[in-house]
Amino acid sequence: MLMLDFKQNYFQLFGIPVDFHVDKNTLKAKQQALQARFHPDLFVNASDQDKRLSVQQASHVNEAYQTLLNPVKRARYLLEINGLELNDETETTSDTAFLMEQLELREQLDECRDSEDPISCCDEIADKLKSRAQQFADEFVAELTAEQYEAARLISRKMQFIYRIQEQVMELQFNLEDELA
Repeated sequence: MLMLDFKQNYFQLFGIPVDFHVDKNTLKAKQQALQARFHPDLFVNASDQDKRLSVQQASHVNEAYQTLLNPVKRARYLLEINGLELNDETETTSDTAFLMEQLELREQLDECRDSEDPISCCDEIADKLKSRAQQFADEFVAELTAEQYEAARLISRKMQFIYRIQEQVMELQFNLEDELA
């Protein structure tokens, strides 16, 4: 049975450069190629040990793929492979202006449901969030490149906030479209 090298970082696993910017098409193609080699369905007639190994390897490939696909997870992973220990349970941001911005965005999102055009309202918020996400991604890359890992960590935390609100916007848009259909 072929074996993955679990000591490789996720970028090495997929044979792509260690970089915040990843080509999603290349990543998907590499993920599919690895799954084609390690998917448990290929080992239905194998020994129990080989079946377990297949499940572990396929799971590792999926975890790596999901991490590199998601910009927030990818940023956090880049910090980890550069030696920073991250604890999402205790980490937050003390940037008051940023926190106020998040509260305002959440209030605007709450008001969208009752607005005259809730879909457009959500689109406006989504556009703001997309712009902020890009800004934070650029800042993160700059700090990471400069090996300013603590500053990059703080930016990655802000990226998490933005990502969560983006998910809430998408969920509301889905619900609104469902109601209007």
